Amino acid sequence: MYGKPVADQIEQWVLSEVQHLRSAHNIVPRLDIVLVGRSPASQRYVAKKIESCQRLGMTAHLHTFDDAISSSSLRDEVRRLSDDPQVHGILIQLPLPGHIEEPPHGLNKFDVFDAMRGEQDVDGISRSTVPELYRAQADSILHLPATALAVRRMMAFYGVETEGRVAVVVGRNDITAKPIHHMLGGRMCNATAIWLHRYTRKADHDEFMRSADIIVTSVGSQHYQITAEMVKKGAVVIDVATRVGADGKLHGDVEFEPVKEIASAITPVPKGVGPVTVAALMENVVRAAQFSAGLRKPGYEFSVPAAVDSGAHQR
Repeated sequence: MYGKPVADQIEQWVLSEVQHLRSAHNIVPRLDIVLVGRSPASQRYVAKKIESCQRLGMTAHLHTFDDAISSSSLRDEVRRLSDDPQVHGILIQLPLPGHIEEPPHGLNKFDVFDAMRGEQDVDGISRSTVPELYRAQADSILHLPATALAVRRMMAFYGVETEGRVAVVVGRNDITAKPIHHMLGGRMCNATAIWLHRYTRKADHDEFMRSADIIVTSVGSQHYQITAEMVKKGAVVIDVATRVGADGKLHGDVEFEPVKEIASAITPVPKGVGPVTVAALMENVVRAAQFSAGLRKPGYEFSVPAAVDSGAHQR
């Protein structure tokens, strides 16, 4: 399951909507990115997002902060952006420094996330966006996190059936595994969703993995790998993870060559979910601009395979 045809389809919709916003409403969708610290990986991801915005006719503004910034100061900076009427979408690049991610007490990353208005939260991580996914109210979702949206768009494009299937999700990241788990197990997909993470016992991990009709993995560690003997014949394997190996190449969680001989469908790394995730983020930026102008209602459309949301101006 290559990502390019799915990403191309989303980008065609984005280009059409950006052109309409510009010509009919004099609006250019704008994404503001908050980057804390100088992680090479984060800088690389941010550069890709900025490039995509510019290529698709949107604007991107980068706000960088020293990794010593306090949780309260970062929260205030995000709140300041949220109060700016010129800002349509806000993205807080993760991970954040440890003293913000998991402090022993006081303000933490969730307080920073919650400083955004839901309509601007293009990563779907604030208290204004999470409840609808948790409650499986698909028609009320403001923004589905980009990776979950990418996975859902890929499943629709390639005709992956989810209802009644057993889906195993590996990892506990706030913007990947967590929302994907709720999406698969909720009314959007109606699968039996099993959540595996670092505290899952090895024997349980292997047993659940072998029972899975669908596997979505997002660990991204050299110490974790899904091998062929863990995968049931005919399973669909979606590898969201990325890491740079000792060979300098990009790798996922799955031992690709052996597993592809067993799986009915599998995403490669690279050229799989990655480009669709960036395209899905661009979709959310357009949605944010449409929300700001009162041109869109919440909710996504996935009912027709290979179909992207029909667009606010066509409703």
